[in-house]
Amino acid sequence: MNRLVLIFFAVFTILFCFGQKQNQEDLSGAETLDKSKISPEQIIEQSLQKLGQTISDEEKYEVRMKMADAYLKIKKPDFAKSTEMLFKAKEIAEKLDNTKLKAKIYGSIANQYSFLNFPEKIKPYLDLSKQEVDKLPNGYEKNYLTARLYIEYGNLEADKENFLVAKKDYQKALKFLGNIGNPNKKNIFQFRRAFYNMGVSYAYLKQNDSAEYFLNKALAIRDNENKEFKYFIYNNLAKVYAAKNEHQRAIDSLETVLKENDFKDNRLKADMYKKLIASYKVLNNHDKYIKYSEKLLDLEPGVKENNLKAINTAVSEEQKNLLEKISDKESHNNLLIIGCVLLVLIGGISVFYINQKRKKEKILYQNFINNLEKQEINKIAEPIKIVQPEIEEKEKPLFSVPNSAETMILEKLEKFEESAKFTNSKLTVASLAVMFKTNPTYLSETIKKHKEKNFNQYLNELRINYICKQINERPEFLNYKISYLAEEAGFSSHSSFTTIFKNVTGISPSAFLREAERKYKNI
Repeated sequence: MNRLVLIFFAVFTILFCFGQKQNQEDLSGAETLDKSKISPEQIIEQSLQKLGQTISDEEKYEVRMKMADAYLKIKKPDFAKSTEMLFKAKEIAEKLDNTKLKAKIYGSIANQYSFLNFPEKIKPYLDLSKQEVDKLPNGYEKNYLTARLYIEYGNLEADKENFLVAKKDYQKALKFLGNIGNPNKKNIFQFRRAFYNMGVSYAYLKQNDSAEYFLNKALAIRDNENKEFKYFIYNNLAKVYAAKNEHQRAIDSLETVLKENDFKDNRLKADMYKKLIASYKVLNNHDKYIKYSEKLLDLEPGVKENNLKAINTAVSEEQKNLLEKISDKESHNNLLIIGCVLLVLIGGISVFYINQKRKKEKILYQNFINNLEKQEINKIAEPIKIVQPEIEEKEKPLFSVPNSAETMILEKLEKFEESAKFTNSKLTVASLAVMFKTNPTYLSETIKKHKEKNFNQYLNELRINYICKQINERPEFLNYKISYLAEEAGFSSHSSFTTIFKNVTGISPSAFLREAERKYKNI
């Protein structure tokens, strides 16, 4: 019984970072590598050797493009190196002023920005790519690249959850692919992507029959170069079957993939396990439910850190074992009595300490939530004001931001705070300054003056307030792992999230979750 409770508890505290947005489900445009032929690591090694030789600029372009893709496929994907290779390829394409090469590289950079969660940069590069594509003569290359562009435009709309618009873009992509004719080795992946993305869009629109039709169209296309794609198709077919209450079909689709020896994507595997757990639960298949729960735990062992229930269970088991050993020896009756008294005393002290601690945590939680709500009201009620600081006659400011720049920055900061773009873990004062079209010094000084904190403190406080608001307003966040909450808020480290969370709120994330859970139960 204890084993079942632990499994149930742990499964629903695990949440892997498997994205729900369209662009994350899609393989995002880069043809995957057939690992049975050559590994990404080998491609990088061979490419470096080739760059050391005397080769043409066109060959250098192709090598850089291959390396950019390979860096995304290694065991620990290196987005920095991949991005570096793309921009080196861009330099070559622009140096050669080659329309076709520029069309391809601009599209690839737009795609890379989607990986990096930098939506402001995606559309401008897609538009640059389209300008180059429009210059190409009618024919295969123009139809092929235009189809790819509409797939990327569709993904951009899907990320905004504009699935009707996304679907229209995917339909345009299929039209241009249709102009090419039957799929061949070069364009087969784009045919599959277009059908697949249409299917996923219909699934989000809850048009499950259409979703099933297009996903099966994608599955029917044989593509030996991109074998991994079929796993994504089966996973989404399972989602559609489950939505249609055809849980056995969903299970069959998922288990088809899990039986394949080549399937090693743990992130996708975790998502499949969760779908299997849900379907077997509906079908009341207890054994399979436990089996896949344990498999999910094996992928990500452990439960919520510092969880009081787990600690209490461990302490209870230790005390139980101690009492059993003492009771086996009649000569230790007195020790048993003393031990029990000590345990009661220790237990009483522990309960008192925990109660006092929780009372304090409850007060801190309530105060923080009240302050958070007041901030929301103040944002609505108070217009932006430029407050000039008082300067003593003898003091001269070391640096002054022009009033016009300061006003502009404050207006953009207000929109920035409402947009949740601050959850981008790669955000820096420099990148935010680029987004604001100002310089980092002006931005830093304005934040320091009006927010009374430096950029990092300002950013961290926004992130903590954001995740606290999500927990406070969305009950499903109570089941999420702390590491997931950290990533959702924009922190790259679990430990830094925990430290900063406590500094901002006064309590730990686990204590905050506990108090939020109590609040929901009392509603």
